[in-house]
Amino acid sequence: MKQYRMLFGFIALMLAVSLACNGGNTPVAAPTSTKAPSVPNPPSNNGNPPANPPSNGNSVGNSSELVTFTDKNDLMAFELPGDWTYENGSSDNYYYDTFTSPDGTAKMESLVYNDGEPFVAGQNGKFALGLLHNIYSNTGKEGDIRISEDSIQSDGSERLTWESKSGGYSGVSFFELRGSDNKTFLMLTAWWSNDTDQANIDAINAAIGSYRLP
Repeated sequence: MKQYRMLFGFIALMLAVSLACNGGNTPVAAPTSTKAPSVPNPPSNNGNPPANPPSNGNSVGNSSELVTFTDKNDLMAFELPGDWTYENGSSDNYYYDTFTSPDGTAKMESLVYNDGEPFVAGQNGKFALGLLHNIYSNTGKEGDIRISEDSIQSDGSERLTWESKSGGYSGVSFFELRGSDNKTFLMLTAWWSNDTDQANIDAINAAIGSYRLP
């Protein structure tokens, strides 16, 4: 378990500065989590949001009207259009929920990790960076993700704004620790192709703005 934490701790070191947005359309702030473990099997594919929505996902609703997603452990809730595709998955130490826009050019994903051991000072940021470099980069390794902004939110979570240098997409991630034992790491990430339409950016901004505890 320690070697996993070392891996994801290294990845998280790079997420300290947030992204240069696409034409001024960077989403606004939202809460985040802070720990540094490792996810052996990435919950989502590396690189740019797919050109088409995944075929194995299910729509949250039947229209673009907003619906509320609530984490299965009541760690968070937010609203997204009902026609975004929904997928989820889990392993021994983590689970994730992924939402994809109808045109496949934008995504939102929450990742919750808990290996039963508390995060110590500095691990959360390193872990978040590790996730960015290994899961959300176009190459699947350090060097592709460029962080343009790193800021602490009013609720104590940390926000990273970033872009993929080779992938043609941008993103924003919020991470934080949950629980008095500091064992649960929570990360919410939104990313979108640089040519996505304004409606997707608006949907992401609205989702982030609606983020709350259930």
